[in-house]
Amino acid sequence: MEGVPPSFGATSDPVAPVTDVRPPQPSPRQPVARPPDSEPVPPVKPAAAPSISPDELVARPVHGDSLLRRIGRGAVRPFVPAGDVQALAEHGRWIQHPVTTGRRIAVTSLYGGAGKSTLAALIASVFARYRQDRVLALDLDPELGSLPLRLGIGAEHALADLVDAEPGTASFEQIQPYLAHLGGRLWGLAGTHGVPGGPDAALYRAAGIPLSRFFGVTVTDCGAGIHTELHRVVLAAAHAQVLVAPTTGGAAGVGRVLDWMSANGLDGLAERTLVVFTVQSPHNDRLVDVPRAAQILAEVGVGAIKLGYDRHVAVGATLDPARLAYATRVTAIAVAAEALRRSLTG
Repeated sequence: MEGVPPSFGATSDPVAPVTDVRPPQPSPRQPVARPPDSEPVPPVKPAAAPSISPDELVARPVHGDSLLRRIGRGAVRPFVPAGDVQALAEHGRWIQHPVTTGRRIAVTSLYGGAGKSTLAALIASVFARYRQDRVLALDLDPELGSLPLRLGIGAEHALADLVDAEPGTASFEQIQPYLAHLGGRLWGLAGTHGVPGGPDAALYRAAGIPLSRFFGVTVTDCGAGIHTELHRVVLAAAHAQVLVAPTTGGAAGVGRVLDWMSANGLDGLAERTLVVFTVQSPHNDRLVDVPRAAQILAEVGVGAIKLGYDRHVAVGATLDPARLAYATRVTAIAVAAEALRRSLTG
């Protein structure tokens, strides 16, 4: 039979007639061979699930600004108002302000999907670009937080791994293998190993707070909400808070957050809090009167800034600074500067 291995096809020899159906008896001097069935079979390990990067699901890279807007900005760049240039220079001075002890900036939100992780990634990147010391982006979301995705942090190590390393007494060289180096002065650490069940209050006290001593600025991305014991511990140890509130329904909750802080002994954090109103759709840009909200919040010492809609941010994949909208980059600089200013003067 053509194409069939000889061992599975017919042979040219005729089949001999069967004359004895009894099984052959083994010789007394020959050991009895075990049937093939009795050989131990090693267990078959299930195939590992393929690792899929969210970036692979994106149809094409998207820039935060349209091509027309980029061309227009290039044409008017020589005519930027002097006030805008002065404001950026002032922001730069605050971002580069020296610190005697590491500053911890907590990024919080009322609920998931507000843009908290995105903002934490943006301001951590700003600090790392303009400061001369190390900057840490720390994920404290007990679930599957988005900060590792936004910054490209792997899940090889998590905060719990640092407990045995004793970050309170160890050197940075001993801690460094547990961290993800994201380029330049930026370092990152995931909250989980890629499965739900991450940091709690006790773990943050034991490893998170001591870890911050190695960095000029630590940006902590807290989990959604503010009512857990972990949130209380993080905010009690924070030098400043960035509260993210989406323009679709989040503005009404800012007052509730301030009331909760007052009821939980965090009154002093109000003047060190900056509210960032995030626009998550190009159709929701004017749902909140941010200048009016800023006036109201200023009466209790709270600042307010609006982060506009960005097409690149909306994709939800790893952030590419080169593809961020110009307004997003400028706003991230302003938020980072104001958060650090409040952490030093509040």
